[in-house]
Amino acid sequence: MTISAAAQNTEDELRPELGIYIQQGPLIRVELVDSFSGTQSTHDWQGDFAFYVEAALKPVFRQELREQPDVFRNKYLVFRAGYRYQTSLTNATSASENRGILELTPRYRLPWQMVITDRNRGEFRFIQGQPFSKRYRNRLRLERDVQYGWFNCTPYVYDEIFYDTRYDGWTRNQYAVGAQFPVGPHVILEPYYLRQNNSDSTPAHINAVGFKLNLYL
Repeated sequence: MTISAAAQNTEDELRPELGIYIQQGPLIRVELVDSFSGTQSTHDWQGDFAFYVEAALKPVFRQELREQPDVFRNKYLVFRAGYRYQTSLTNATSASENRGILELTPRYRLPWQMVITDRNRGEFRFIQGQPFSKRYRNRLRLERDVQYGWFNCTPYVYDEIFYDTRYDGWTRNQYAVGAQFPVGPHVILEPYYLRQNNSDSTPAHINAVGFKLNLYL
């Protein structure tokens, strides 16, 4: 039986994540995000550990979200700066990375109670054994709040493209579908599926199933 080249160059991953968001007044919060990715074929695990400070403009455009755990979802414009460390948890010879991050994310209302966010991220990358490089990422995300009686959730889809200065080109595209489920005033559960396509790295394709636990303090 012949296996296609695309199938041979595709990896399946599991991605558990934990996000802790600590509010510092109405406009500032601190974020701690730990994420892990495990490859099913090789059982290799990678860890990403990030720290962010996030600031938002005061205007509110979704009053109905005042009582939701993630109050920053009702802000027009959010700025975020942070640091992220990436390393292999199972392969000692794999290169680690230190990364500085700057983000600017506006939000816009659309018809039918939909909201689109346009996240613009600049990454300043110090990868072990490689020269300093930069990467730009643009992510468009579409979401809508859904409520039926006591049940409510926020389904979303997004698409993100990557420009990498190491290759002087657009090297990656990833898209995802998921949903956020509030559980009480401080917890949001977030399962998702993500597909990643890479033009200059291996594997060329990744199918990832993720689950994120978000805690708002």
